[in-house]
Amino acid sequence: MIRSLLDTMWVAVYELGEAVRTRLFQLVILAYLGGIGFSVWLYAKILASAEAQLAETLGVPATTKPGAMLPQLLQNGDIQQWLSPFVGGDDAAHALLSQPVLGLWVGIFSMGLLPMVLVFTASGTVSAEVRSRSIRFLLVRTGRLEIAFGKLFGQLALGVTAAALGIVLAWGMGLFMVSGNPPLALFLTLCVRTAWSVAFSLPFLGMAVGASLLIGNPNGARVLSALTFFFMPMAAAILHELVRRHGADGVGRLCDFVALAIPTEYWADFWSTDPGVLAAALGRSALLATVFFAAGFARFQRRDL
Repeated sequence: MIRSLLDTMWVAVYELGEAVRTRLFQLVILAYLGGIGFSVWLYAKILASAEAQLAETLGVPATTKPGAMLPQLLQNGDIQQWLSPFVGGDDAAHALLSQPVLGLWVGIFSMGLLPMVLVFTASGTVSAEVRSRSIRFLLVRTGRLEIAFGKLFGQLALGVTAAALGIVLAWGMGLFMVSGNPPLALFLTLCVRTAWSVAFSLPFLGMAVGASLLIGNPNGARVLSALTFFFMPMAAAILHELVRRHGADGVGRLCDFVALAIPTEYWADFWSTDPGVLAAALGRSALLATVFFAAGFARFQRRDL
C-alpha cells in the first residue's frame, strides 16, 4: 500500500515537471492569467461607469479611481443585480455581498476558466505517452493504476498552480486599480472562491484524464474532451426541456437522472453560503470525477501498451 502511494506520488511529480515544460501548458496558463487579469480590468471599468452615473445623479464630482462609491452602489442594489445571474439568484447575491465584490467577481471568471485549463492540459497526459510508447518506461517501474492516479493528481497540481497564480495576479491588480479593497479580506475571498473553483473543476479533470486513458491519440482525446465540455450546457438545456414536457413519466425521470451527471448543473451550489449545500456539491464533484476517471481507466487497464 505504501509503495503504491509512493509510486503515485512520484508519477505525479514527474507529470508536473514534464507538463510545466510543454508549450501547450505555458500557453494555457498565460490564457488563464489573461482571463483573470481581464476580469479585474472589466470590473474596474464597469464600476467606474456605474460610479460616474451615480455621481451625476447625486450632483457630486466623479471619483478618479473606482471603488470610492461602492457602498452607495451596494445600497442601491446595483451590484446585487450584476452578480445575481451568475451566483444563482438575488438571495444568493445578497448573502454573498458581505465579502469583497472584486473577490466574488474574479471567482465567477475562475469557475469558468479553470475547467477549460484542466480540459486542455489533462486530455493529452496519458494518450501522448501511449502513442509514443514512452509509457512503457513507467510500466517497468510501477503499475497502471499508479500511473493513472499519478497523472490525475499531477494535473490537479497544475490546476492548483494556475489557480494560485491567478489569486496573486487578481489581488495585485485589484489593490492597484480599485480603491476601498481591504487587502486581507480581498485575499481571503480570492482564496476561498478559487478553492471552490478547483472543486467545481474536478469532474472536468476526471473527464479529461478519462478521455486520455480511453483514447490512445492525444489529439483525439483533446477533441473528445473539448466537445464534451462545450456541449454540456446544451445537453443540460435539452434534458431540462424534456423533463418539462414529460413531467414525472419514465422519460422525464430518466432525463432528470442523466442531468445529474452534468457538472455544470452544480454551478449555483458552489455559491451557496449553506455549508451543507457546499459539502454536497463537493461530494458530487468528487463522485463525478471518479466515475469519469474510472470509465477511462477500464479501457486503459486492458489496452495493449
